Amino acid sequence: MNLCSLIVHTRPEKGQQVEERLNQIPGVEVHGGVDEGKLIVTVEDTEDAPASDTMMSFNDIEGVISATLIYHYGGDDLNEEVIRELN
Repeated sequence: MNLCSLIVHTRPEKGQQVEERLNQIPGVEVHGGVDEGKLIVTVEDTEDAPASDTMMSFNDIEGVISATLIYHYGGDDLNEEVIRELN
């Protein structure tokens, strides 16, 4: 499993539109930053596409200026780590 976080820079007038488009992509979630044009986004692998392919597709979305990888975790023990943190 891969879990990535990114900052997706948008044109200010396109922030809401980009957020809506990103939230339609499986494995993608926008967590904030729309008003500033700096969307905080997480991406996970899906059955249809690895996170890397999903992130590359962001460049095809109208209004996206750039997408910068901030954090990447890859491993099979992700669920175990999350469970430990919750306990």
